[in-house]
Amino acid sequence: MLVGENSNGGGSSLQIISLVGMGGIGKTTLAQLVYNHNEVECYFDKRLWICVSDPFDEIRIAKEIHEAFKGEALNLVGKDYMLQQIRSHVLGKKILLELDDVWTEDATKWEQLKISLKYCSHGSRVLITTRKEKFAIIMGTATANVFSLHTSSQEQCWSLLSHRAFYGRTRDECENLADIGRKIAEKCQGLPLAAKILGGLLRFKRTREQ
Repeated sequence: MLVGENSNGGGSSLQIISLVGMGGIGKTTLAQLVYNHNEVECYFDKRLWICVSDPFDEIRIAKEIHEAFKGEALNLVGKDYMLQQIRSHVLGKKILLELDDVWTEDATKWEQLKISLKYCSHGSRVLITTRKEKFAIIMGTATANVFSLHTSSQEQCWSLLSHRAFYGRTRDECENLADIGRKIAEKCQGLPLAAKILGGLLRFKRTREQ
């Protein structure tokens, strides 16, 4: 979806792709994997990673994009100036802009910035991670470009949790704790991040009671 020429973007030079799923499911991890993939790195002239979160601060985002192109921090400057500079930075370049953890129900906050980014060359992409599909649609993602992540299976959660929790233990210890470990893995409800964090905490618990 990132490097193909036939992504569904309605003929625009800038196409938006969204990774959607609940918190802890692995959206940012997946985005990092593709962002740093060799094929993706070679395809784009410039890649930019911006952490958005809540609230959606369009001025801060514009400033960080501007700074990423300049390679240095900037003193406080006006939004119009930054948007003008962004247009000149992206002109004729194939860019990948990753906006991580987007929360917004106000399309106007994104609109001016998106207009400036449209001066980039054909094949440019915006990759968004967000918890709700409605946020992806508000940001202008075509339905065909919404990639939904689903929860992991119980066995996958157990695999993640046990890999960390049983690190360095003897076989007897692992066998003694496996049944209660599986019950804990069930409580992760298919979220990989929960399994990884709990597994890390359980590494230091030596007994069933703990």
